[in-house]
Parts: sequence; C-alpha cells; structure tokens
Amino acid sequence: MGRQSAFWGVGKVVGQLYAVLYLAEAPVSLGDLAAALGVTKGNVSVAIRTLQQLGMCRRVVRPGDRRVFFEAEPDFWLIAQRVLERRQKPEFDTSFTLVRESLRVARQAGDWDDQRFAAERLQGLVQFYDELDAVVAALLALDPRRLRLAARLLARLGRQPAARTAGRRGR
Repeated sequence: MGRQSAFWGVGKVVGQLYAVLYLAEAPVSLGDLAAALGVTKGNVSVAIRTLQQLGMCRRVVRPGDRRVFFEAEPDFWLIAQRVLERRQKPEFDTSFTLVRESLRVARQAGDWDDQRFAAERLQGLVQFYDELDAVVAALLALDPRRLRLAARLLARLGRQPAARTAGRRGR
C-alpha cells in the first residue's frame, strides 16, 4: 500500500499507515502506529491527517483513555469515490477549464492551417473531457454498493468478445 500511495502522490508512509490500520483488528493509537512503522509520532500525525481528509480512516474515542485511536475505512469503493471527489475531481475541473479556454483562444487566433488543426484537436479534447466528466459525475452519484455493481457490470462487458457485443447492439 506504500507503493500505491506513493504512486497516487500522497506519500509512502500514508499507504503504510493505512495498511497497519486496515489489518488491525481494533483501533490503533498514534504511538502504536509510530512504533509499527518505525517513524516519529509527528510523521504519523501528518499522515493520519491525510488519511482522514481522504476519508480512509476515522478517529475513535475510548472512554477513560486519553490517547487518540484510529481505525481504517474498510470499504474500498467508498474510499475510491471519496478520493475521486476530493482530489481528482477538482483537478479534472481545473484541467477542463484550461482546455476550454485554450480552445477559445485558438478559435480567436485567426484562420490558418495550424490554427484550424489546433482548434480541431482541442475540440476533440473538450469532447473527451465532457464525456469523462459525465462518467465521473455518475460514479460520484452512486452509493458504494451500486458502484461495486457497476464495476462488476463493466468488467463483464469488457470480457465479452467483440463479435458477441457487436451482435447485441442491433437487437
């Protein structure tokens, strides 16, 4: 999980911390998390905030114990949805706006071959982004149970031979 979280840009310790929480049978204290990973409590504190912001863990209070405990969110579809909503969607929106603005500038730049080519390419990118945005909006609108079902359906569709899929379109 450390490798995966580093790939997604949230840092290796964040993934390792989530792994410890996910595999723990009970909530884990900050001190125990630091000891399990061999890092400082400060490192754990920063990483745990990232996990909380992504909806990947939650704080747990134990009556009579002053320590702070955490437990993992075990539903990966819910996590994927939250990460998409909180991290990727804002980045998508910014990129989409920049591409639309680039298309507007390209269309106003005059009329010559390079301009037309650039405008056509940007128009294709805008169309792709609009379609991608619609898919993301649909994914975010689903509850995690239905999201899981949608993923299974898409996986099943992807495994069908092209001839069988093409034959069904005409029906």
